[in-house]
Amino acid sequence: MGVLVKFFASYREAVGKNDEEFEVKPGSTIKDLINAVVVKYPNLELDKETIFILNQNIARDDVEVKDGDTLAIFPPVGGG
Repeated sequence: MGVLVKFFASYREAVGKNDEEFEVKPGSTIKDLINAVVVKYPNLELDKETIFILNQNIARDDVEVKDGDTLAIFPPVGGG
């Protein structure tokens, strides 16, 4: 199954690209996919407050991904 991962802000800088397609097994969750991303890009330091957007909807890391999905990952955003 192919899932497109889009990187934003400091995550994009860490991996050196805007997006990349990752292959995952059926039944994989966002967490499984993120583990594969971190294995490929060990300098990518995800925060526990990382924001996951799956197909334009905010999602928790235990949500299952499907073939053709798009996952955007954003670092935590602060304001003031």
